[in-house]
Amino acid sequence: MHNVSMKYNKPIKYFLVMKLTFLLLLAGMLNVSANVYAQRISLTVKKASFESVLMDIQRQSGYNFLFKAEYFDQARPVTLSVKNKDISEVLPALMASQPFDYQINGNIITLLPKAKINLPSEAPKRSQQEVTGRITDSLGNPLAGVSISVKETKLGVTTDADGRFRLAAKPGDILVCSNVGYIPQEVQVDASLVVSVVLKEEKANLDEVVVVAYGTQRKESVIGAITTITPGKLDQPVSKVSSSLAGQLAGIVAIQSSGEPGTGAQFWIRGVSTFGANSTPLILVDGIERPLDLVDPEDIESFSILKDATATAVYGVRGANGIVLVTTKRGKDKDKPTINARYERGYLEPTRMVKMANAEQWMDYYNDISFEGTQNVPFPDHVKQLYLTGADPDLYPNVDWMDAIFKPGTTNQRMNLNVTGGGRVARYYVSGSHLRENGIFEPVVTPNYNPEFNYQRFNFRSNLDINLTSSTVLSLNLSNQYERRNRLGVDMDVMYRILTSTPPISIPLEYSDGTHAMPLVGNNPYYSLNSTGYSEDFWNTSQSLISVTQDFSELVTPGLQANVKFSWDAVNAATLDKRKSPATFYATGRDEAGNLIFHQNTDGSDYLSLARSNRGNRTINLEASTTYNRNFADRHRVGGLILFSMREHTDNFPGDFIAAFPYRNIGIASRVTYSFLDRYFIEGNFGYNGSENFAPGKRFGLFPSLALGYILTNEPFFKDLTSTISLLKVRGSIGEIGNDQIGGNRRFAY
Repeated sequence: MHNVSMKYNKPIKYFLVMKLTFLLLLAGMLNVSANVYAQRISLTVKKASFESVLMDIQRQSGYNFLFKAEYFDQARPVTLSVKNKDISEVLPALMASQPFDYQINGNIITLLPKAKINLPSEAPKRSQQEVTGRITDSLGNPLAGVSISVKETKLGVTTDADGRFRLAAKPGDILVCSNVGYIPQEVQVDASLVVSVVLKEEKANLDEVVVVAYGTQRKESVIGAITTITPGKLDQPVSKVSSSLAGQLAGIVAIQSSGEPGTGAQFWIRGVSTFGANSTPLILVDGIERPLDLVDPEDIESFSILKDATATAVYGVRGANGIVLVTTKRGKDKDKPTINARYERGYLEPTRMVKMANAEQWMDYYNDISFEGTQNVPFPDHVKQLYLTGADPDLYPNVDWMDAIFKPGTTNQRMNLNVTGGGRVARYYVSGSHLRENGIFEPVVTPNYNPEFNYQRFNFRSNLDINLTSSTVLSLNLSNQYERRNRLGVDMDVMYRILTSTPPISIPLEYSDGTHAMPLVGNNPYYSLNSTGYSEDFWNTSQSLISVTQDFSELVTPGLQANVKFSWDAVNAATLDKRKSPATFYATGRDEAGNLIFHQNTDGSDYLSLARSNRGNRTINLEASTTYNRNFADRHRVGGLILFSMREHTDNFPGDFIAAFPYRNIGIASRVTYSFLDRYFIEGNFGYNGSENFAPGKRFGLFPSLALGYILTNEPFFKDLTSTISLLKVRGSIGEIGNDQIGGNRRFAY
């Protein structure tokens, strides 16, 4: 356990304790109103430091703690979950596993060491022995930090990193094993004094929140068609997140049409639901429209898919194809930073390659066709043998083009480092990563010429939250992605067409004297791969988001919050096309000295030419919202949202005068939710949006939705069946959504 006070020598430590005691006593003498003490406490921690938990309780309750600094050396890690509890209920649960008790005087809570006089007499009476054991989950993985206690005593320990523990107990004692997220279990100690326990995970808590459009909702109260996926399932050995969606979520259709390094997959929610220029979902990262494939999987905290009109109507003209909501990780209040490092290296190979005819098969097939049409055999046996024996590969080549152009497999690698930490005032999450994916082509690479196909990406992200006051939080998100791709001098479809249409006996890779080979009709795949040049693509994407959240629960009414966020994104890209076209030749025979006789097909140069192109854009978003969520008498849950949003997208390199004008969207949205006894639910949404893709007077549209829900498992008559059916919900929705991407280059910019 780490504490600042541990770094000082003993006299200074006591001086600090005396100073802290004076301040706390002075605070206790002040006239603090009773309603401060009566504040409820909500807290969920796992293996947190005792000191940080005390500070949280002090902040929420208004009580002050008096203690000696060396108590922190004796304290055990705290695992605790309480919600809306009084201080009198929280303290017993907190102190149960700690080596001290407490006394409350006014608003001062004094920590005192537990009485030790009973321990010597208790030990002989209980005839305690050392019990050892190991705690695992249902998959056999060790569980660290599990609390093990002897029932009806104050004896307890926690498991180590390997799930093992040692505890003083005797045969017949009952050990209570508990851990956050797992069902507590009791086990009796037998004569062997060895215990092995498997803890089962708790079923999903319906009180947990789910990310929805412009906010969050309790999982139980969600009526719209929303699907979430565990971020760990997206952490696949692929370069883009979209490539890992196939088969992960119901209703998602994902297709990857290319295996090129750095390419992602196209996907649709519930199929193609609209026609026009855009039929793909809207991607929102931390509430801002941004590319999904630029997010590192290690940075994802939650991933939600919004499918129906109830879930997407608030987005109006942008919600017709469904919504993907990605939330990135944020800092946490911890006594020390958590550092995670990861390195992966993988090997990839094609599932199946095209099987082409070899030289003998190709000549036999060509002979059959010719004989049937002209009664001629172009390749008699003696000619066939010249190709098959390799007697003169310059004049009689025999090339397996798939083997010559492709490698049997390729590699990729990914490195990631992130740090999470913070305190009561500020919390941070910082990460950096590097990804490299190599291609399957096998070109000739030199220091000055590299046509190899590969893709690299560098990611940086920093999410910072600062408590300006007890009710005001400032959040700053910064991220940058730098991408680089090296590719062939010919397009991929052209390269595959050349590969599959060139006969194995057409031309050698190159002639034995280094001369570039090219058939009189057709192409040479080896020449296209190694001698036509290559291209380099660069992208640099900078993203920023600043937001301020104000909680008005104490200032106006409980459950009322306001948020303002502003983002500014910029993308800059460039391409360097390096091309050359060396002279090519075709060997027609040999002279008397045995030298090849060439026919020149084309004239050209071996020098590289350069063509450069640039592109880029910038986007700003402004969003202001007010939310309200409150539970009245544990019977009526009321929620509400009203929001204004504006987006402006500008092309930095417009192709014409109209394209130079920014593209703008503006609108408002609202949501109202109500539930009674957490059984009956109703939700209404609407979005009112404008788009300049439509003519003046027809730019704005209203997109409403309504949903009803009923949870039968929360009814009293269903309690006897909940062990078999844990959740049974009936829901229905109706709504209208739209799409302003109508294609045809239609735009009314002014």
